[in-house]
Amino acid sequence: MAKRGYSDNEPRIPKGWVLANVEQWPINTMHGPGPSPANWRFETYGDVKKPLSLTYDEFVNLPSITKKLDHHCIDGWSYLGHEWTGVDMDTIIQMTEPTDEVKFIHTEGERGYSSTFPVGQELLLAYKRFGKVLPRAGGYPVRLVAPGEFGYKSVKWVERVKFISDWEYDFWDEKLIAWGLPPIDPKLNPWNVDNAERKAGLRQLFIHLTEDHRREKIALYRKKLEASQ
Repeated sequence: MAKRGYSDNEPRIPKGWVLANVEQWPINTMHGPGPSPANWRFETYGDVKKPLSLTYDEFVNLPSITKKLDHHCIDGWSYLGHEWTGVDMDTIIQMTEPTDEVKFIHTEGERGYSSTFPVGQELLLAYKRFGKVLPRAGGYPVRLVAPGEFGYKSVKWVERVKFISDWEYDFWDEKLIAWGLPPIDPKLNPWNVDNAERKAGLRQLFIHLTEDHRREKIALYRKKLEASQ
């Protein structure tokens, strides 16, 4: 059966999307990384029987799989045929043994970035692209790959995976709620979203982000001014 995010899905490119027909992989880093971590560990926690805490070498030595998957950015472009190598989330589930009550997986990256998925959804924790270690901007040490979802849900710079019984809002939902806007319906994906609503939502997002950055700059300026007095 064809699945979203794979080359046999029809249509392969969502209606209204454009193909990113470029040689270099386009990387959006609106929520950018810090310096490469010196002592990175991959951890699981929450409602699990066997919490994991793995070094990078231990993680990349777990059983791995390689998949060729498409990427669809919420900005409205598609990049086809990434070849990802990493650890299937099912492998992590088998190792960490969530309790029977667990229904959701909350993946957490650096600087509070996160995304929530139902248990059983196809997820890959990737550390290579086309056989090469991920670049820092692309998610090194590990990034989540969620086939068929908006690209922003594929968390970069993964640090922890929390297994939970109740749904948790992710990074962008918390932002939207703080701005007085409704969270994103988790059932939306590039193939069923209304493109006019998507574009309007992005305009609102950038307006609020710009205002947040303005307030941060003012606060930083005032702090420096107070320190100089």
